[in-house]
Amino acid sequence: MQNFLMDPHKNEIDQLKADLKRRFIKFNDQSNFSKWRYYLSNKQYKTLLFYRLSRSLRPGFLKWVFWHLYLDSSQKSGLEILTQKLGGGVILPHWGRILLNAEEIGANLYCFHNVTVGNDYKSGKPKIGKNVFIGTGSVILGKITIGDNVVIGASSFVNSDVPSNSLVAGNPAKIIKSIDDTYIEEMIGY
Repeated sequence: MQNFLMDPHKNEIDQLKADLKRRFIKFNDQSNFSKWRYYLSNKQYKTLLFYRLSRSLRPGFLKWVFWHLYLDSSQKSGLEILTQKLGGGVILPHWGRILLNAEEIGANLYCFHNVTVGNDYKSGKPKIGKNVFIGTGSVILGKITIGDNVVIGASSFVNSDVPSNSLVAGNPAKIIKSIDDTYIEEMIGY
């Protein structure tokens, strides 16, 4: 039997497993059928699923099918993923326009709706660390680095580096306070 997984992208399946595991933490008491029904009934998670599956396959018919399912689902959900390295454990709690065009994004991204992460057309794309929470309506632009364990408040405009363990907000975003590694987990409940 032919192996359909590409070596450079075989970790996409691991990332998908991390997405599912993190999303289902709140649904531990429900059946697997209920969990999958929830996951596939949410447009943004269906889009993420097709993105992961299309990136995990070797070039060929199945890759083409999942890529086109991703494109169709992306149009319906408003979720556009242009990031080449997207860590696992992604949470997208609300439906709405989200553009993820970073150089890379670490594990455990928690991203609300109406968020733009992208290129400023002068310097490049941002790098985002792990355990990052991005509030509704935020914009992150340019070749900047967002550290690990960062909270970006709602409607913030971030165009400069943000150190790890920081809460930032405003336009332009400024450091409001330092936070510890457990702040985001305590804030969202898991």
